[in-house]
Amino acid sequence: MKNITVFTIMALLGVVLVVSGCGKLDQEEFEMWKNEHVPAMAQADSNLSEKITMLDGKVDGQKADVMEEISRAKDEAIAASQQGDADTIAAASQKAKEQDVQLREDLTKAINLEGEKAIEVAKAEDAKLQKQFTALEEANKAQSDEIKMLRTQLMEVEGSVAKVEKEAAAKPMLLVTVNFVSGQTGLSSEAKSMLDGITEKLMTNTEAKIVVVGHTDGSPVLRGTYRSNWDLSQARANSAAKYLKEKGIDADRIHSIGKAHTEPVAPQNTSAGRAKNRRVEIILLPEGAIM
Repeated sequence: MKNITVFTIMALLGVVLVVSGCGKLDQEEFEMWKNEHVPAMAQADSNLSEKITMLDGKVDGQKADVMEEISRAKDEAIAASQQGDADTIAAASQKAKEQDVQLREDLTKAINLEGEKAIEVAKAEDAKLQKQFTALEEANKAQSDEIKMLRTQLMEVEGSVAKVEKEAAAKPMLLVTVNFVSGQTGLSSEAKSMLDGITEKLMTNTEAKIVVVGHTDGSPVLRGTYRSNWDLSQARANSAAKYLKEKGIDADRIHSIGKAHTEPVAPQNTSAGRAKNRRVEIILLPEGAIM
């Protein structure tokens, strides 16, 4: 309506301007003109108002349509956006799943690779240990064989020792040798001390016989109590045997014998040699042994 008023005013102004441009009109002419043109203008204005009203209606309808279209477009845009977001989320989820699968595959491959490497290392170490173990077993076997051989040899040695001991036990055993002054039969303090040292052994071996053997240096017996080296050697043996009996040795076990100068242990042509040959030997004679 506001638009119609403005249009009418502008039309009147236009008329005024036309009239003014055409010169002054008298009152009668103006009234005639007014009566002729005002109804037409009113009708035109009415028509114009109807057209404007119709246009306003169309504009309002178009505005409603536009608003509806805008609302629909907005809804569609929102829906499209939401769908786009859903698609994006779905795509992102799918991609994440694919990446997760790929990551799992990569991790599995890496783990398998490390596992294979670990297995290879373990196999290598096992082979090394097995080799060392084999070498150790071989060394142990060799050592065991050597020990067995040594044990066999030891048994043989022990057997030999036992045999030697048995043989030695069955053979006469020289326990001590005491020396005498030339032509004398008496025991020196040193000789008695040496005989004292074997007394315990003689008493322990009660089954063994005791042989006391006298010797001389081979020098001729020219004077004195003894007629020959045989007598002198026997007297020396008797002297030692008597001392042993005095120490508690059973007299039945003691047998004394003189061998004169027949078994020298040193040269007879030197004073030192002759001194060594003037002697008495105490010999332990096991049961069954032969002199």
